Amino acid sequence: MVDKSLAELPLGDRTLLFLTLAALCLVVAIRLVRRALEPLGAIVETVAAAAAVFLALGLALVLVLAATLTR
Repeated sequence: MVDKSLAELPLGDRTLLFLTLAALCLVVAIRLVRRALEPLGAIVETVAAAAAVFLALGLALVLVLAATLTR
């Protein structure tokens, strides 16, 4: 029976193991990031709508002031 620890194996024997583990970690990370960012979509839409409302209100106020000052 050959008794070799992982550190004693040549680098070539571990490369495939490392690449497989890296690929597995990337797949898990991508799935978790996608799941984590799903709720942010609603927040981004809410912030965009609020920004549009404030922009419209600000523009309306500026136009009312301009109309008042030009009289």
